[in-house]
Amino acid sequence: MINLLNKVAIDATRYLNEIKNEKDLDKVIGFHAGDTTRVIDKKSEEYIFQLLNDTGLKFKFVSEESGVRVPSNSYDYVALIDPLDGSNNFVLGVPWYSISVAIYGKSSNSLLDSLGGFVSHISIDKIYSYDTSSAYLNGNPLKAEIIGNSPSNVVITYFDERGIDKILKVLSALKGYKIRSFGSASLDMILTCMGKAKLYFDIRGKLRNVDIAASANFCKRLNSIPSTLNGKEISSGIDDIYKIDEIIVSRDQSLMKNLYSIFS
Repeated sequence: MINLLNKVAIDATRYLNEIKNEKDLDKVIGFHAGDTTRVIDKKSEEYIFQLLNDTGLKFKFVSEESGVRVPSNSYDYVALIDPLDGSNNFVLGVPWYSISVAIYGKSSNSLLDSLGGFVSHISIDKIYSYDTSSAYLNGNPLKAEIIGNSPSNVVITYFDERGIDKILKVLSALKGYKIRSFGSASLDMILTCMGKAKLYFDIRGKLRNVDIAASANFCKRLNSIPSTLNGKEISSGIDDIYKIDEIIVSRDQSLMKNLYSIFS
């Protein structure tokens, strides 16, 4: 399956790079769960549906723009899809946006139980993929022990006025940090579990399972398991779109334990 997914990732990435200068890609054509659907979101989604169907495997699609779609009478796999994570960045020309696809068996019911998937950093042609045992960068295996812990002081976070108390508790456990919000949850998480950022967390309650399914499973392969603030593995169903109330991940396990103690 990993070879099929890498091909889907390459083809979808090529497609978005080919059409990125077309007119009206930023036109809003719909709304869903407090977010907007633009022409580019829909074009990407339909192309990914086509690519997955062309693999010959039978999928149930759970996608950010269309919700649940079952193309045939039966299916063997469930695909959680974010066809363009960071669409605001895309239309602004900020090169931090991605495609996310996570594949599950029909009987799977856990977000962190994906069989394989990928996150494609479209603007720089980097594909972060995984199967049941390993993570890969452009098809080359990654080892958690080689990546190691990051000395970075960059904290990637998203919060609103409802989370002020929580954000202050998290930041109290850090020293000399620099806060950033780049605008693509999947890439933000991968930046963190690859050791380039110290910590990633989002406590707005706006993320959905399709946003972070692939990146969460990629991080899991690198022994950086996304969790809630009190240390429980993130979880949700995969049969539909569900909200993720909060998520936090870091390669620094001592920091994570400290944060868990604060919120337990």
